[in-house]
Amino acid sequence: MSADEARRFFDAIAARYDREYGLSGDESRRRMGRVLEALPAPCRVLDLGVGTGRELASLLDAGYEPTGVDLSPAMLARCARRARPVPLVTADFWQPLPFEDASFGAAIALHGTLAHPPDDEAIPRLARELARVVRAGGSLVVEVPSPTWLDRVAADPRVRRTGLTTATYEDPATGATIDARLLDEAGWTAALAPWWTARIRPGAVGEEGEWLVAAVRAR
Repeated sequence: MSADEARRFFDAIAARYDREYGLSGDESRRRMGRVLEALPAPCRVLDLGVGTGRELASLLDAGYEPTGVDLSPAMLARCARRARPVPLVTADFWQPLPFEDASFGAAIALHGTLAHPPDDEAIPRLARELARVVRAGGSLVVEVPSPTWLDRVAADPRVRRTGLTTATYEDPATGATIDARLLDEAGWTAALAPWWTARIRPGAVGEEGEWLVAAVRAR
């Protein structure tokens, strides 16, 4: 899946994302509470795949200084309209990041952002690049589907399974598609090493098939 294909998908759903793809306010706050618990003390945070920025209020309220990155101009246009704007960068985060070394104390990738790597080596490359822009001892927090998610959505007509751990999702309103590639626990540990030491937590009750990957940057 190329960056252009991913951009077209997220541009296509941007106007409907908060309404049809976003979590409820209560659910979003609950999940963000779990994310905040995994982050270090307030610092600069790189938000990969910031989208429309639904998590930004929680980060700001907790004292963090987020910078959002997304490849979708349509998503970022909506994010920029939020009451408390933050720095936003249009970029493909699977490529080298446009930031100086040790610019951030932490990075996050929520809502399954990292479930759409363009190739098998994309996550290890990103792990190394994040280790460059996050200072030693900093954190990486990722929300991601586990491979069992594919079993849960087997009857969903929007999801077409293409392999043991791969699938294609089609947005029913626009016909836009995006590929998903899911890692198991060993895969996440290996992909993030040696730059990050990861701890993988299962989803809370009602979130079977989802993981929270909390990792610490090697010193």
